[in-house]
Amino acid sequence: MVLWDKIFYEVAKEYDDVEIDKMLVDAMTVRMVLQPKSLDTIVATNLHADILTDLAAALGGSIGIAPSSNLDPTRKNPSMFEPIHGSAPDIAGKGIANPVGAFWSAAEMVRWVGEEKAADALMKAVEAVTARGIKTKDLGGSENTKGVTEAVCAELEKVLQSS
Repeated sequence: MVLWDKIFYEVAKEYDDVEIDKMLVDAMTVRMVLQPKSLDTIVATNLHADILTDLAAALGGSIGIAPSSNLDPTRKNPSMFEPIHGSAPDIAGKGIANPVGAFWSAAEMVRWVGEEKAADALMKAVEAVTARGIKTKDLGGSENTKGVTEAVCAELEKVLQSS
């Protein structure tokens, strides 16, 4: 990871107001479990970030709820947004995938391109639906993928009409 470290520290020089706390990935997993409130933003290689985002989602209740972003801060290259579980081919077509991570990833993507209001509307719809208890089984609910997706889409229409 020598190249990654070199590039990280070169970029970090441009942000002297950001506190850096370098640690090995195994130590980070312990800190995430024991002191999660001590963390704000975690920057890591794709390999380590993949592991850490899975842990973060599990700590939040389900691997199905968390978004992931691979960003180019210069915006010269494309950025990628996806649920941390990726395409989850092992459960594709079974109706058991939690779509919240996909909605949240979409909101982050829309926010990245400057559409703050649209991103906020989508997240407001997701939050309203989950607050009503419309959840997939991984979060203790009884809905399937389609049921949650349809509920979020219907709620999003309401949110957009009221704004």
